[in-house]
Amino acid sequence: MSKNGISRREFFESSAAAGLALAATGATSKLAAQEKDKPVRVGFIGVGSRGTVLLRLALLVEGVEIPAICDIDESHLSRAQRLVERRGQPTPEGYSRGPEDYRRMVERDDLDCVICATPWAWHTPMMVATLEAGKYGGVEVPAAGSVEECWQLVEASERTGVPCMMLENYCYFRNVMLALNLLDLGLFGDPVHSQVGYQKDERMLGIGPDGEMDFYSKVRSQANGNLYPTHALGPAAWLMNVNRADRFSYMVSMSSRSKQLGDYAVEKFGKDHPAAKIKFSQGDVNTTLIRTEQGRTVTLYYDTQSPRPWDPILRFQTSKGIFMGSFEKIYVEGLSEKPLTWEDSAGYYEKYEHPLWKKFGAMEVSGLGRGVSDFLAVHQFIEAVRRKSLTPLDVYDAVSWSVITPLSKQSVANKSAAVDFPDFTRGKWKEERKRIYYDV
Repeated sequence: MSKNGISRREFFESSAAAGLALAATGATSKLAAQEKDKPVRVGFIGVGSRGTVLLRLALLVEGVEIPAICDIDESHLSRAQRLVERRGQPTPEGYSRGPEDYRRMVERDDLDCVICATPWAWHTPMMVATLEAGKYGGVEVPAAGSVEECWQLVEASERTGVPCMMLENYCYFRNVMLALNLLDLGLFGDPVHSQVGYQKDERMLGIGPDGEMDFYSKVRSQANGNLYPTHALGPAAWLMNVNRADRFSYMVSMSSRSKQLGDYAVEKFGKDHPAAKIKFSQGDVNTTLIRTEQGRTVTLYYDTQSPRPWDPILRFQTSKGIFMGSFEKIYVEGLSEKPLTWEDSAGYYEKYEHPLWKKFGAMEVSGLGRGVSDFLAVHQFIEAVRRKSLTPLDVYDAVSWSVITPLSKQSVANKSAAVDFPDFTRGKWKEERKRIYYDV
């Protein structure tokens, strides 16, 4: 039972019943118009660089109010308060008495949800406190850092009946949503395999101008696995109906040698500098193979220590064809003009653009993270809050994608032994569910 007196079962049953009633009465558009008049009161924890982007995006969503902001850095807090004031809203109350002051904020009666964009180690405890206070939780990636934290998040959401959504912006990329729409329309067959990766040169991250190590470099010096999986894995999991009639079953993970960061430190600071003497554990390229209960597969890369351009790959293979998202090439049996011949995807956007991108694709949000995809992640979360309904990406998605990090570390440390995924849904993955899109 949650603090607002609604059990998880009652919450889901009432949400489903409301959706069926709307479909039966044809009242969807009328209710949607009424819902637009409802303000959504959002609190923020963490308004550094990423949190400020999310705050600015939230302020672009109709009817959003920001009553409170928490950040232990007074300069970040005052900057965020000024942004809200410039939108014609009252100054949000600030919370900055220390790292635990977020607990005071989440107990406010004038908040419907809380968005968290703090350092990784704080994501789970802040979301658990948010859910236990009866507020929807929107959390930056990753949602959790260990198997234990994953279970804490699941149990908090189930215990309170309050949804939690990881704000995975890659799921809302235009090309990802094109593939989703082709699947939703029944034109792309059944998902078979995905090849995805978080691949970009981040050698400069974590090692400061004087060679000092920040949090990220300290992690890479001590761990070896896929340290940042959700950007790549999220789109693949969403397309493959993971937690919606399928689930990740087991995985194996392997890392190459660790050399590039050490070489980079020597080149940048000289061989006698302390930074050049750091022994990094993290392999330059980590590869993880995943198999689902229904026999689908994923190849997942983590490659941030190489001199290379950004490339998420986004290869989605189905029983009807294949889409190479990074190169915008596609082949769909029965739709493509020539058999077994690549086509540019431009024509598919003209015919099969996802409704969310049709509606919001022209928004001017350049300079705000990854633009429209970032806006859509925030927008869809807020629209779920407004409707008091299910979030498009739920707590089971959040933990199923985040748990890759501890499981990959375990596999790498044991000669790439297979590791089973916990069933965070406790069998509910067998229930087929449609993907959710709001305000289309």
